[in-house]
Amino acid sequence: MRQLIPVVIGAVLLSGCSPDAKPIEYTYLPEVYDTLNLTDLKEDDPMLGVLIKQVCATKRIAPPKDYVVGKQYFVNLVSQFPESMGEQAVYLKTKQDRFLYCHDYVSKPGYHKLTPEQDRFPSSKLLKPEKDITFQPLSSDFKKSISSFRNSLMTSARQLSLPTTGYLVARATNEQTKQTVVTNIMELTPFVGTVPIFLESNIQMREPFEVQLNLLGQQRYQATFHSSKERSTIDFEEAPHADGTYGTVTVKEKTGKATRYKLTVKREQQLPSGLDIPPDDLYDADYSLPRFAIFHDRPFGKLKFETDGGLNQADPFPLEGYIETSLEESKQLVRLIEDSEETERKGRLAERQYLTLLNKGKAQQFKIYLDRRVKKTDVYLEDVHRKISFKLSAAGRDLLLETYHIK
Repeated sequence: MRQLIPVVIGAVLLSGCSPDAKPIEYTYLPEVYDTLNLTDLKEDDPMLGVLIKQVCATKRIAPPKDYVVGKQYFVNLVSQFPESMGEQAVYLKTKQDRFLYCHDYVSKPGYHKLTPEQDRFPSSKLLKPEKDITFQPLSSDFKKSISSFRNSLMTSARQLSLPTTGYLVARATNEQTKQTVVTNIMELTPFVGTVPIFLESNIQMREPFEVQLNLLGQQRYQATFHSSKERSTIDFEEAPHADGTYGTVTVKEKTGKATRYKLTVKREQQLPSGLDIPPDDLYDADYSLPRFAIFHDRPFGKLKFETDGGLNQADPFPLEGYIETSLEESKQLVRLIEDSEETERKGRLAERQYLTLLNKGKAQQFKIYLDRRVKKTDVYLEDVHRKISFKLSAAGRDLLLETYHIK
């Protein structure tokens, strides 16, 4: 009798009793992502974008030590979905392991470990991060950026090369009163790299006139360190950069009063206390991630970098080429697709042949087929990722044909 058991099991497996595939199955689809290599300023393989999305969705781990930094990437839903905040990632490598540092602008950024199979990132030109903050002359690109600020003091502008952990904290100390204030805070991550620092004078959003220290980056905090009722003149003097000293600035008011400040820029492991610093999570995930459906007549156009670093949509998506549903309409559509049956598709492609469903960062895309007969038309949906098809129920068929005018 024991010899019959494998035969019986094999018969059950071959009898077709296993359940059909589920019609709705969201996944990371390369068709709906723009993947940009920010290090080289060029479009990259969409499958690499899918890998980044998958890895960045895994559990965060403790920061690795003594790593080198590779290329940076930005993965965003294609330009038809402006609600998406996108995902930024940078490749990191230690002697033993590989990682991505991810930030999706909704949840707290962090480190994620790559498996050996997932390590498909280029390992050339890896850079060892700075251990301390260093001051350098400005690059030509930064000079252009800073000169566009009307109130910038170009003689004060320097370029900072930064470590990848902790916080950059800038302070101004009044040399007469010895009072010290925190002027700037920036979180140091593998994304930051190099940023310019410079003084801005006579900023007048409202009264009075203000003097500020500016960092062209993702500052967590910025505060004025001098205010006056009338315009003042400022004079910057660079100092040896020992112990984080940036330089000294003398502010002269029209009354003749002169105040001298010592400016320092240091790396610290904790945020200074007692300051009104905004939280890490500035966005509501439910607001920033789309959940809707789109009927469209062609693949989504991708964004491309121009030679000047700007973005261009190479294949503009015409407004008449798609129909976007509301959240409630998409829920109804999904329910009706869930009632469909897996079967071999029939018929020909519809004029508006694509249906893409989005749920958070994942998606599902179908091709729509119409099987026209004398008395009725049947509607089939083919999952472009799994290459399986489903026949809609009568209610689903009527919704596509009558409400969304698929033909």
